[in-house]
Amino acid sequence: MYEEVTFKAEIARLLPSDFNTDAHKNACWLVYCNAQSPDHNRLVAGRLEHLGDEQIRILGKTNASSTGSILRTETRWSIILNDSWILGGVHGRVNFELVSPVQGNVMDQSYTTNLSADRKFTVTGRELIGLKTFGYQQVYGPVEKITHEARPAGLPGTTILLQCTNPNLAESATLTRYTSEVMRMAASPGATKAAGWQMLDDMFI
Repeated sequence: MYEEVTFKAEIARLLPSDFNTDAHKNACWLVYCNAQSPDHNRLVAGRLEHLGDEQIRILGKTNASSTGSILRTETRWSIILNDSWILGGVHGRVNFELVSPVQGNVMDQSYTTNLSADRKFTVTGRELIGLKTFGYQQVYGPVEKITHEARPAGLPGTTILLQCTNPNLAESATLTRYTSEVMRMAASPGATKAAGWQMLDDMFI
């Protein structure tokens, strides 16, 4: 796990200039810390539109002052803030539930070559890359049964449940390595709009 000084020094090298402020670095740090021990013992990844307002209320928010299951913060959002949330969960060995289908939600269909290569992936795709890289695997079987004790009533079905199966990889996770792995995969021949979802789906078989 990170110490605060080490964490902030690392993200200072990763944040674009318009986000590289003490306030944003502090928000990233607090999100990282609060994601390690969420209220419902899990974090929920994927697109928020796949959850209703009531489900979001029940699950609660992860931000600088809250330890809910969904990243929602008053701080201006950045991809490094999102990466910090994922890394917090990884370092805490927290279960992740994906509420979006993999197919159609991995590659950014609006990507053009004038954008950074990592923008080929949606945020959901980037989250899946990070979780796979740092020791998470899909758990097979009825998700409702696996997560019965942690699941508040009334939540919709989960697409995928991901659990940490390699603690050593989780412990070794860093934001720099996360960014590097996303860029490596973006350069892969399989990182195309047509094939991208299958590439990520295959990672969890």
